[in-house]
Amino acid sequence: MGIVSRFFLLLYVLVVISVVVIFAGVCLQLIPKQIWQTYLNYILIQQETLVALAIMLFFSLYFLGFAFSSSKKDLKATGEILLKEGEPGEVKVAVEAINHIIERAALSVNGVREAKVDIIKQKGEVPIAIKLTIVMGQGHSAPVVSEAAVNAIDKAVFTALQIGGIPVDVSVRDITNAVIERKQRVV
Repeated sequence: MGIVSRFFLLLYVLVVISVVVIFAGVCLQLIPKQIWQTYLNYILIQQETLVALAIMLFFSLYFLGFAFSSSKKDLKATGEILLKEGEPGEVKVAVEAINHIIERAALSVNGVREAKVDIIKQKGEVPIAIKLTIVMGQGHSAPVVSEAAVNAIDKAVFTALQIGGIPVDVSVRDITNAVIERKQRVV
């Protein structure tokens, strides 16, 4: 929920609280019957009352939508990921290190020109999920490159972290025909 929605929710709650206080005053007979009947008769003949009711209905439905919407936003991982916990202690790996492993594995695949990795924390046996966004070279098949990237990532992550079966979501951001020069490895 954004700041604007929170502001409107504050106004909405203040209006509802004031209406509840007024009705409580009427029910407890703290406000004399002639006074509230006079004000009620005046309010009911005003056109602004219908507009106010329409606005209240709109905000009621708006906030009801927030109540029933699923807020399943991905929680990007930061800091460290707990890999193993036992008697000798905990094994944690920095998210940046995992990012580098995954980026190198993705860039090693023929056809991948650029790779951006987002690591998402999740609960369960596998502590992370991977969102990989790639720029692919022209003349390559997206399904083939994606499958090769997933296989390379699985192999690299299993070799480095001993975690298998990490869900990888690959999306192709762009297809380019630019040639990216990579530095030759000295062996």
